[in-house]
Amino acid sequence: MNQMLGNPVQARRATLREQLRHAHHPILLGVAGDSGSGKTTYTHGIRRLLGNDMVTTIALDGYHKEDRAQRRKSGRIPLDPDANHLDLVLEHLGALRAGRPVEIPVYNHQTGCFDAPQIVRPAPVVVVEGLHALYEQFLPMLDFSLYVDSDQDVKWRWKFERDVYLRGHDPAELEAEIERREAAYKRWIDFQKVSADVVIKIHESHLSSLAHQQYDGALPENCYHMEIIVNPSELPLPSLDLPVNLNGLTTLDAPPFMLASVPSHYWGRKANVIHVDGIMPLEAMQRLEENIMSLTGITTDLGARVMTDQAQNSTMRFTQSLVAWPFLGRVSALLADSGPESEDYDA
Repeated sequence: MNQMLGNPVQARRATLREQLRHAHHPILLGVAGDSGSGKTTYTHGIRRLLGNDMVTTIALDGYHKEDRAQRRKSGRIPLDPDANHLDLVLEHLGALRAGRPVEIPVYNHQTGCFDAPQIVRPAPVVVVEGLHALYEQFLPMLDFSLYVDSDQDVKWRWKFERDVYLRGHDPAELEAEIERREAAYKRWIDFQKVSADVVIKIHESHLSSLAHQQYDGALPENCYHMEIIVNPSELPLPSLDLPVNLNGLTTLDAPPFMLASVPSHYWGRKANVIHVDGIMPLEAMQRLEENIMSLTGITTDLGARVMTDQAQNSTMRFTQSLVAWPFLGRVSALLADSGPESEDYDA
């Protein structure tokens, strides 16, 4: 582990990107959660911090047995595992882990139909994203697991906005589907969080409840209270600095934010719960991402990008880094344990 995450004043060590290119098999990351919960948001964080060229994503929506028109007739919904070709998912994960390309089925959310299959060649990191990504039969194939658990009102709002405005769904039809999905979600999807290495809970912002007498702050639209539930790790990760200007906390225009870490229990196991809410200072996010990227081996004009991304919800962006860090630590540990290999992934 320390071979990759060593002291920068020591002799140059191979970056994580360099090590991944020579790994003997791809690293598989499973990301599960309900439709509209925000799964893709957090895989984008890993892509940004590790590099797009190092990551490929397999969307399990393509493994539905029926297209949208067929589901209207049958009354089945994709949350039902029997409505998906999960046996084919398992076959494809085995092939990808062995470094072999696979022909992935593709579901087109705009048309509601299946497009032509695509040949996917495994990148150093393969993200397996979908409703059933953390089912028991898949866990032995995965090196790291993430579950996104948004509050019902948040999830439904996101799903409605995405499916109506981006995917062209009929609003009335979508409302009816959303209402009948919740029981199916509890039955077939929700339990997967028990097996996840990291669980992300997304709530409406709670920051105003911490004010005395009256809350006078201003929060942007879509500001959320994030909980990151992490299995405690003994991995010797290096320190990550998070500079905060304490003088700025006493000014009238101080941005409202909260960061807390709470030792807890979660489904019978010990966990650390990190709470993030409000507007994280841009300078702090910039320093955090720069430190992570220096370890992964990315070179980019990060400062300019952080400033142009100010409109993006800052708590979500900060959460992306907090989620990516234990994943990158696990990757580094796996590579250190496996030792140098001859396989080379050309992105």
